[in-house]
Amino acid sequence: MKLKNSFEKILKSSGFKKIELSHIIPSIKALKRSGDIRKNMFSYYDQNFKEISLRPDLSLSAALKFAGEKTNLKKKYFYSGLAYRKPTKNNEPPIISQFGWEIFNSKDKHKDDKEIIQTSLKILKSTKFKKRKLKIGNLEIFESLINHLPNLSSRYKDRLVRHYFRKDYFNNLLKKLETNYDIDEKKIISDKMLASKLRKLNQEEVFGGRSLRLILERFDNKMRSPRDELSKKDVKIIKNFLKIECNIENASKNLNNFFKKNKINLVISDDYFPISKNNYSNIKILYSSDLGRDISYYTNMVFSIEVSSKSKSKIYISGGRYSNLLKNLGYKKTEAVGAAVNLNI
Repeated sequence: MKLKNSFEKILKSSGFKKIELSHIIPSIKALKRSGDIRKNMFSYYDQNFKEISLRPDLSLSAALKFAGEKTNLKKKYFYSGLAYRKPTKNNEPPIISQFGWEIFNSKDKHKDDKEIIQTSLKILKSTKFKKRKLKIGNLEIFESLINHLPNLSSRYKDRLVRHYFRKDYFNNLLKKLETNYDIDEKKIISDKMLASKLRKLNQEEVFGGRSLRLILERFDNKMRSPRDELSKKDVKIIKNFLKIECNIENASKNLNNFFKKNKINLVISDDYFPISKNNYSNIKILYSSDLGRDISYYTNMVFSIEVSSKSKSKIYISGGRYSNLLKNLGYKKTEAVGAAVNLNI
């Protein structure tokens, strides 16, 4: 309780307003955001057969509360409470205690991103943790890299960006591009013969929700975008990019050298990072390309603060900017940025 009071004092002094959040949300609101989230939700049906869920995270509840206010003004909120998620690992608790702060209608990205991180560092300073590390990334850089790769089809570019947050599935996509392990040459010949026969039928006939014309168009698109040695080259670039980690002062220089070496027409300035110099004592500030892969609604800047707890390195504070969360929930697009403390540590 003493720690929470300390956090509240810091946030109130920075102009954040405390809000109370409902413990439940309509399930459809969460499901619109991500089809994968259902497996992590505790849900039930009320007396009117409407599906209700315990909130799976507090940022989602805060976004819904902001949407309900129907305002165009910039709002700075903070909150605390419990989030309820079905564990995906044996050692994960089903109830997570969180303390978070958000800026909605955040138009000045650089200024507000920096404020969220600086506020996080103030909160960190009020704790007893000694060993700490701040990592900053930017998902926009990853998406730009994928879209500038010369040898991947638009279909695979879209899938890699869309499934970046699903590590196992993402790595499986890279494996397909790299090894072609899933391609059966005999099956390809058989499919081409079948396609030839289907072209003689009524192209507007529907199979599995798609017209025959659309099915054949998708098939032809796949045939025009074969995987080859050049695809393997692009996979190597992606893997090497995700290994980049350096002091924040060297981030733009190292990234630009990487793009130049791989003949990628991209230039990164220091504006991509809300903090470009380490002016903070007793904390190491790094850029990391492989960051922000646990939360699917982040779109630009992401960050995490790691601390040492019981001789183990754990993420204590994490956050980032998100542009599409409210839009995916059925509301108008709203720029927002926020962060949360994992009080379970």
